[in-house]
Amino acid sequence: MTRETAATLRDRVLDAAEAVVVRQGIANLTLDAVAAEAGMSKGGLLHHYHTKDRLVEGLVTRCAENWRACSTRAYECAAAGPGRMARTLLSHLSDAEAWTEQCQRSSSAVFAALAQNPALIEPMRAVYSDLRDRLAADGLPPGVGETVVAAMDGLWLYRVLGLRPVDQQLMNRIRLVLEPLLPAPGAGRPKGRRVAARKRGGTAGSARLKPGGRR
Repeated sequence: MTRETAATLRDRVLDAAEAVVVRQGIANLTLDAVAAEAGMSKGGLLHHYHTKDRLVEGLVTRCAENWRACSTRAYECAAAGPGRMARTLLSHLSDAEAWTEQCQRSSSAVFAALAQNPALIEPMRAVYSDLRDRLAADGLPPGVGETVVAAMDGLWLYRVLGLRPVDQQLMNRIRLVLEPLLPAPGAGRPKGRRVAARKRGGTAGSARLKPGGRR
């Protein structure tokens, strides 16, 4: 039997912490409960997360970085041109099965963590800042990218909070409404956007991501 790597062990601990939070609530998240859920000694857990606060911080950071990695992969696969980031977001509506139970569990645990300690939201804000930067560089008329993001966020809240079922039929209806707002892949920059840019004395989409995701 091969020994687990440190990264794999940390993931096992965080998976266990998510399970405890979703099943019993953030108030019942203890290092003892997580160690038992993960099937390891408390000493083994403490090797990776010295305190409960570090463990909760790890939950939020992992969720944010997974979100960043997923969005980046999808963005790199999307065709270049105006609306690239918005089309990337809409691509997530093509497969309801990709919205996995694990993703929902992770988000639910993070919501609980943030409700207890709002200061932990910074990793999520950093990822969202990157998303806004890419949308600003998308070359779309004002409000279009924001509308796509709001629709995606609403669907995710439906699912995570259990407000209503989110299935492929609902995703398809929303995608069919939003897709006509976007230029086809490879299309030129919308005329209204170019005119607005000239009036401002600059070029549309001047915001760009810097290496590391920070502006």
